[in-house]
Amino acid sequence: MSNNKGFSRRNFLRNTALGIVGTGVATTGRVFGEQTEKKEPEPIKIKAFRTLGRTGFKASDISSGGPSNGAVLNALLDAGVNYIDTAESYSRGESEIVTGKAIKNRDRKSLFITSKLHINENESKESILNRARKCLERLDTDYLDCMMMHNAPTIKSIKYEPFHEAMKVLKNEGRLRYIGISNHGTTHGADDKIDSMEQVLLAAAADGRFDVMLLVHNFIQKEMGEKILKACKEKNIGATLMKTNPVGRYLNMKDRIETEEKAGKEVSQRMREAFDSLKKTAELGDAFVKKYDLKDSVEIRAAATQFCLSDPNVTAVLARCATFEDVEHFVKLSGTNLENLQAKKLDAFKNGPGKLYCRHACGICESSCAKKVPVSTIMRYNHYFDAQGQEKYAMEKYAALQTNKADLCINCDGACQVACPYGVPVQGLLALAHGRLILA
Repeated sequence: MSNNKGFSRRNFLRNTALGIVGTGVATTGRVFGEQTEKKEPEPIKIKAFRTLGRTGFKASDISSGGPSNGAVLNALLDAGVNYIDTAESYSRGESEIVTGKAIKNRDRKSLFITSKLHINENESKESILNRARKCLERLDTDYLDCMMMHNAPTIKSIKYEPFHEAMKVLKNEGRLRYIGISNHGTTHGADDKIDSMEQVLLAAAADGRFDVMLLVHNFIQKEMGEKILKACKEKNIGATLMKTNPVGRYLNMKDRIETEEKAGKEVSQRMREAFDSLKKTAELGDAFVKKYDLKDSVEIRAAATQFCLSDPNVTAVLARCATFEDVEHFVKLSGTNLENLQAKKLDAFKNGPGKLYCRHACGICESSCAKKVPVSTIMRYNHYFDAQGQEKYAMEKYAALQTNKADLCINCDGACQVACPYGVPVQGLLALAHGRLILA
């Protein structure tokens, strides 16, 4: 997310009129001797609400994903956002605490709060119940609208009965209304069975016990998402989206490549070829920027969001807002669709610098890697670092990874790159990701 120096909650309230009750007259003046009224600007508000599947809840089309700043979350809620997605693991529970404080003095029934639990397949019902109740404590709420199985790794995992039994207990206690499931790609790179996001979520839709889904979908990586969204529509499952912006900070890619080259390290021929491939792709980004006279990636980020909002099978896009500027950017997109010119720009991006995007939840290349490097997982951590600004979190996740890491990619034969059907320079991206994620 971009940062705007001096952009504060006070400025946000002033500029968007969120702090003003109504749109009453602010000042009066005279024009050609006649008194005129000067009205405050219209508040920036959520303009569209969509039914969250069988829950019947009318969710804001722009919603909150992984809140970490209470003031920013309050600004979203003031603007009309009414769906909040958090998780036990987000900032070690701090995201739930932030959410709990923000909703404390609001009409609880007007909000839909979702949290998530990673489920181990040897965990007892009692353990799952205990963790779920701690989520409720951190959220300081009497009930959760939805508890999701967080990034369910396999088709088998969605049928893990201790999870379903625990959720049934909470429902009987009146502490849970619905259950859901999320998936953003493979989490293993060893010899474990790996199921794709498409396989897991389509199986979850067929299972019938999940009321809400959270999936990866964007204009570059849309094939899997379109199939899942269609299944959600058929089964009346609420569909929420994450990682809808595949652009990240691609404009800085060329600079990062050159920085790596200037580091003074001896680079093998294979690595040199990988860097050359990345440089050529980054140059496509330069050409794209010049052709469409783009100053930064903000316009593409907006169009990427509108691409998702244009799909009637989508309930909500979960925006991860770090600043008040982000709030203003995303809320303005509520109720809008992708225009023809913007669609053309997205197509041009997809066929040019979009080749720098290693698709979330893809995993097609992983079976070709003799070293079993978890490509999808590492590139997701790199996305956290690069596109979301969660540098510390990304490095912690990478350090905790129990599989082989991307240092093995520097001098390998690049089988992943050959296997990629989208022409992504995977080997070079992995090598860059390793260098970034191991920084102390």
